[in-house]
Amino acid sequence: MFTRAELQRALESDELLLLYQAKVEMRTGKPVGIECAIRWRHPTQGLLHAVKFVNDVPPAGLAPDYMRFIVRTATRQMALWRRASVPFGRASINAWPISIGRELIDDTLRAAAEAGVAPGELEIESQPEATYGPDIFAALREFRDAGIRVALDDFGEGSLHFMALRDAPFDVVKLPVHFVLRAGAAFDDAVIAAGVGFARSIGAETVAEGVETIAIRDRVRELGCDIGQGYLWSQQVEAKELPAVLGAIRMDGAAAKPVA
Repeated sequence: MFTRAELQRALESDELLLLYQAKVEMRTGKPVGIECAIRWRHPTQGLLHAVKFVNDVPPAGLAPDYMRFIVRTATRQMALWRRASVPFGRASINAWPISIGRELIDDTLRAAAEAGVAPGELEIESQPEATYGPDIFAALREFRDAGIRVALDDFGEGSLHFMALRDAPFDVVKLPVHFVLRAGAAFDDAVIAAGVGFARSIGAETVAEGVETIAIRDRVRELGCDIGQGYLWSQQVEAKELPAVLGAIRMDGAAAKPVA
């Protein structure tokens, strides 16, 4: 567990960075977006995956500061890619449920405006939690009203009751790695199909995370998934590497070889 002082230092000492992973349209094999993922270049522990520290951020009271860093970094990088004619599509940003509210809406719109990025090029995604209530759903609707898409991450996980999803303002439903990696098994296929069915019922599209092989890609596509994300096409890479990654993805969707 990291202390508030350590997390604050990471923010103030430029130790944080974003990595990016491509999303690919299943039907055409065309890259249609990226997901932004935070990492920490720790001075003694090396490059830390988000799972090592993100759960320590909200208790430290730093979720707003970290989200401000993420949206500013992402939108500035998007502006640089656009000037270089990099076809990155829409950028998805993960948000802690506790951070979803007026401050994040304002910070995101301000960062987009300062970078010259259209709200429609952004997507906010968050994991399902029991803390989702009227205030969070209202904030998510404000994101949508501003033109920013909203994604439900990790469908089938977390503690959000299905009844709470009846009028949920989601444009995207993401199917988690744990189920996608086992696509082809009866139970996991049933969960994926349920996610696709739910998404269609609210007019949302689906993203299958963890597509690592041609076989998985073909199966989740058969089950109706709209977009794929995973090592079949791309690892999470630094900004300078993304143009080459996107250029290597073939239009038939066979793309780069799976990562060892």
